[in-house]
Amino acid sequence: MAQNMFLTLVFIGLCLVVGLLMLIRWQLKTQRKAQQAHEKLLQDAKAKAQEQRDYLIESVKVISLAIVDEQCELAEGCIRLKKLLDHLAPQLHRHEDFSVINEMFNATSHMPILDEWKKLKLKQRFELTQEREALEQQHRDAILAAARKLADYRFQQ
Repeated sequence: MAQNMFLTLVFIGLCLVVGLLMLIRWQLKTQRKAQQAHEKLLQDAKAKAQEQRDYLIESVKVISLAIVDEQCELAEGCIRLKKLLDHLAPQLHRHEDFSVINEMFNATSHMPILDEWKKLKLKQRFELTQEREALEQQHRDAILAAARKLADYRFQQ
């Protein structure tokens, strides 16, 4: 009788151990899947961030070349470059070669754009256009030099 009781307890113990081992295996499998999903999300996020960075770099180069080739107004190019550099390399705003971009942005920041520009009276548009053109003329050489350097600039990865 004692031997039967002992064997029953051993069997119950073995069943508990097997059950716990199965539970541990299931938890490890679940944890591994969660880790793999997390790693995939991280890789996807890194790839998307790199894609966005590449897009910003390409945009900076395209706009810089458009400025150099006089395919866009200098002030407009500076505004666009400033916005792109804010996200890509804000430290370049303090770099002496590129500070003119920030200066032009600040000097024209009070000027309305798009729909707000269209709402202005002709006299106001004319005055603001004169002001913008004077700023462009004043900073022309520095803007063109900055645009040339940005077109060839090697952004850090």
